[in-house]
Amino acid sequence: MWLKYVIFIAGLSVSLPVMAQCSFRLADGKLLRCGMASIEVIERVGQPLLREQRTLGVSTNAIERGQTVEVWSYKVKADVGGEFLLSIELTDGKVTTLDRKQQGRL
Repeated sequence: MWLKYVIFIAGLSVSLPVMAQCSFRLADGKLLRCGMASIEVIERVGQPLLREQRTLGVSTNAIERGQTVEVWSYKVKADVGGEFLLSIELTDGKVTTLDRKQQGRL
């Protein structure tokens, strides 16, 4: 029984930092997170300031194609810490990565 608790706590300690890296709370309390559909992002944050498409792993085989990733950039206010530059990567219409950089900090 004790071993189950140790395994649970170890798994939780590994998964929580990963989950925290893939979420962002806006000033109005709404949450952006990995797995969200692109339409949900637009509903919560609006249209991005910049949209960029990247193709990863381009193949020379006509059957296999590279994976296309869309990157949306925003300037948003967070619930804590002021303004952030937020970069959201979407694959197949779902959020896969959230990168943030706080403005005014080095």
